[in-house]
This record gives sequence, structure tokens and C-alpha cells, in this order.
Amino acid sequence: MNSIKSFSLSFCIFLLIVSKSNAQQMLRLDDALKTALENNYAIQVAKNDAETTKNNNRLGAAGMLPNVIGTAGQDNLVQDTKQKYLSGSENNKDGAKTSQLNAGVELGWTLFDGMKMFATKNRLKELQDIGEIRMRGQIELTFSRVIKAFMDVVLSKQQFTLFTESVLRSQKRYEFADDKYKAGKSAKTELLQAQVDLNTDKSNKIRQETALKNSKAILNQLLARDVNTDFDVDDNVTLKTEVKLEDIQSKAISKNAGLQIAKKNQNVNLLSIKEVQAERMPSIQLKSGYNFSRSQSEAGFLQSSQSLGFHYGAGLSINLFNGYDVNRRLINNRLAYRSSEWMYKDSLSKVQSAVTQAWNNFQGSLQLLSFEKQNIQVAEENYSIAEEQYKVGVITSIELRNAQINLINSKTRLLMVQYESKINETELLRLSGELMK
Repeated sequence: MNSIKSFSLSFCIFLLIVSKSNAQQMLRLDDALKTALENNYAIQVAKNDAETTKNNNRLGAAGMLPNVIGTAGQDNLVQDTKQKYLSGSENNKDGAKTSQLNAGVELGWTLFDGMKMFATKNRLKELQDIGEIRMRGQIELTFSRVIKAFMDVVLSKQQFTLFTESVLRSQKRYEFADDKYKAGKSAKTELLQAQVDLNTDKSNKIRQETALKNSKAILNQLLARDVNTDFDVDDNVTLKTEVKLEDIQSKAISKNAGLQIAKKNQNVNLLSIKEVQAERMPSIQLKSGYNFSRSQSEAGFLQSSQSLGFHYGAGLSINLFNGYDVNRRLINNRLAYRSSEWMYKDSLSKVQSAVTQAWNNFQGSLQLLSFEKQNIQVAEENYSIAEEQYKVGVITSIELRNAQINLINSKTRLLMVQYESKINETELLRLSGELMK
């Protein structure tokens, strides 16, 4: 009779879980990362910032293109005039009107500025590269957060399943204790203890269900969708166990976003030095223009005048003295370059240390994973034997509960190690610049 009740309860819970899963969207890790790449707000901001640095990298911004300015102006003057000539004649007029129209197109082009424009163009290219690297770094950081949030959901789901199984076991134990008590084979305290343990497991299950809902809300927020969107996750998460420390360290030096930015900042500071040094060289400009001018006057020597023509020429300028401002900026830029060298070396040291620690954590979690998988078999066999012994009265209810708790703890440790292994692997891939693959 007890077996029939237990089977019925298990079957009902199974149908409930299956029907609930079918009604939910199945979310896989790859799908979550793809959604984050398309929707995450931090990634969208990083893409815009990268696009800004790309837009700034233009020939005109470096001063390589000519400037063409069109001008037009109309001046009108009303005045009273009194003019007396040497011949003795006079020309007096009140309210005399004078108008003058000027229009022109002016071209200015710097042909040589001590190679400053080329240094500026290269600096803009380095800044564009930094913008793109920062975007990649933000994507990697967001992917790392999404993977952690996804694994939080997986862990919460698996723990919820674990507590559901524990409720089933406690329910079976309660039913067996109830039958023994009704048959007069045990004291009521044994039945009450079974009831207390069953209620404890139900309480843990409710708490875990709440934790599962909250972890889903966090993942939804990272994916930039409605936080109340319900879904199920594919908890079949794989690990990349075939990785070598030497490969990770080598890739970290060449691909780590933080290191690449530090290296690019060195180049930017070096090019800034060249820009300032170029100001000590002469500058050659080409000038040209086309101008039109027309004036009309009701008083004076000329009644009207009009001119139309083209002009061209070249100019040379050199900075002879500007209060040592060039020297000041040159010294500051050299100091900035020296600081950027030290910052790169510091970043390199930190990345190498972080890679070593992440590698140690990953290897340790893999060893624990293998150990806990073996330990689960022992705990399950121990509980199975204890359950049979309890049924025939060899052990007490408390001893059966201890075996059950040991099984729960063993499975919980395994779930935690699986979770930590994926987090440690993710950190290794992020540090080595391989996470986006």
C-alpha cells in the first residue's frame, strides 16, 4: 500500500514538472549569450562609443584636407554728405545711400606642418582601436556576467529538484511511520519526528523555489527583457577540460582586452610627443580664392564700382617663441608616456597573476568534480541500505534521517562544484580573450 502511495505521489509530481517545463521557453546558454549581444544595454553603449572613435578617425580631423570657406555680405549706409571740391563746386546731399556687396570662396590647405598631421592621424587610429577593444572587453565582461547568472539559474533549478526529491523521501518515511504507529509498532514521537522533517524539507523547497525565481529575474535583466519572463534552462553545461596553462598565458598576453588597451595607450602617448615636436618645424600653407565685390553710392567720387577675380599664393610660418609652451607640453607628454609604460607592466603582472589563480581554481574544481561524482554513488547506496534497514526495524528514524541529510549534502556539493567549475572556466577564457568564441 505504501509503495502504491509513493508511486502515485512521484508520478503526479513528475507530470506537474513536465507540464510546467513544456509551458516554458527552453533557454540554452548559447541562446542567452546571443540575446545579450543583441539586447544588453551596456553592450549597446560600448558599440556606440566604438562607433564614435571610428567616426573621429578621419583625414579632415587630422588636418590633412583643405578648408574651403564661402562668404557673402551686404552692407548698406545712409548718411548726409557735404563735399566741397578744389574747384569751388559743392556736392551736398541728405540721406545719400551707399551699398556694398562682397562674396567669395577661400581655400586654405596646409601642405606641410612638420609631419604633425600624420602623427595625429595615427593617434586617431590608435584611439579607434582602443574603442573597439573596449567594446570587446565590455562584451566579454557581459558574457561573463550572463554565464554566471545562467549558472545561478541552473544551480537553483537543480537544487529545487534536489529538495523535491528530498520531500518525496520524507513523505515516504512519514507514511511508513504513520502505518507503524497505527499498527502499534512504534511510538508517536517517531511519527511526529517524521512530520517535522517532512515540513523542514517542504520549507526548504519553498525557499529554493523563491531563489529560482529571483535568479531568473537577474538573468532576464542582463538579457534586457521583461524580468517576469518565465523560462526553463538547459542544465547540460559542458566544460573545456583540454586546456593548457601555457596556452592560456600566451593568449592572455596577446588578446587580453585590458593589456591591449594599456599597450595602445603607450602608442597614443608616443604619437602625442611627435605631434608636439612637429610644432617646432615650419608650416607651409597654400591659399587661393575667388572674390566678387560691388559698391554703389549716391555721393562721393564713384557712383558704382565692381570687381571680380581670382587670387592665389602660399605662406610659411614658424613658431619662434611662445613662452616655452612647446617645451612644457613635450615634457608632460614624455612623462605620460613613461607612466603608460609602467601601467602596462603593472597590468601585465596583474593579468599573469589572475590567470595563474584562475587556472589553479579551475584545476582544483575539476579534481573536486571527479571526487564528488564518486562520493554520490556511496551516499546513494548508503541511503538505500539505511531505508531498507529502517523498514525492518534495524535502525531508528533518526539514523535514516542522517543518511538522507548526507545524501542531500553530497548532491549539493556536487552541484556547487559543477557551478564553480563553469565559473572558473569562464574567468580563464575571459582573461585569455577567448570568451567570445
